Amino acid sequence: MAGPDPSDRQPAPDGARRLPWTTVVILVVLAGNFVLSVRRVRDNRGALAFIIGLSHLNLLALFYATRRFQLSPPGSVAQGRARLAVWLLTTTLTAGFTWKLGTMLPLGFMILAWVMAAATVLGGFHLMFVHGHK
Repeated sequence: MAGPDPSDRQPAPDGARRLPWTTVVILVVLAGNFVLSVRRVRDNRGALAFIIGLSHLNLLALFYATRRFQLSPPGSVAQGRARLAVWLLTTTLTAGFTWKLGTMLPLGFMILAWVMAAATVLGGFHLMFVHGHK
């Protein structure tokens, strides 16, 4: 028994398979930034782990999750999962960069930075999960 005829498939919506040129430019700049950053801190393992793990891999995962969110049918389980992934990835980016910045600030400004980060994370949660379903 033969499988489905390839000619019966519905074509993907315009632009669904291709990346927008702005995304390509951002990914190229991110790759260049990655190379320069790794060259600069190659002897500092902590900074190298931060650059590779938190910032760049997290950003790539965020781009992927955002794309999955955009391509998922509205109200579907896939869109809900992608929405959660986007929020979790932005939360980890916010916390990671606030932590890194906080090590360079006096205590009062560090507390202010964490309060602003918490407001950003909670505001994003409200917009994506509470307000986003209405």
